[in-house]
Amino acid sequence: MTEELVTLETAKLLKEKGFNEYCRDVINDKGLMMETVFRTSNDLPKSFYSRPTQSFARKWLRETKKLHVEVSYMYGDYWIYDILTIPNHDLVGLSDRPLVHYKSYEEALEAGIQEVLKLI
Repeated sequence: MTEELVTLETAKLLKEKGFNEYCRDVINDKGLMMETVFRTSNDLPKSFYSRPTQSFARKWLRETKKLHVEVSYMYGDYWIYDILTIPNHDLVGLSDRPLVHYKSYEEALEAGIQEVLKLI
């Protein structure tokens, strides 16, 4: 089993919102993925983006932005996510977000991470 890396769209949003952590994996605007000698976003060429694992991106959002993506499995064999503030546990999110039934935990987590990034 391997951990899922964020998508190109999420990697771009992370860089835009200040993500500047060391990552082994990077991706460019053309979708070309590669490994590098652990560099931060600021050390990469303009069209390249750090590509952390979903769990690392989620942790960065918790620790730096005080927002938590919570993924839940639902009866009916689908997944959803919610966004909660830390430490108050207030539910936040885009008011016009439809309730989407995701086919996997990772798909729901990716969508939640993207929404958090759009909120900040």
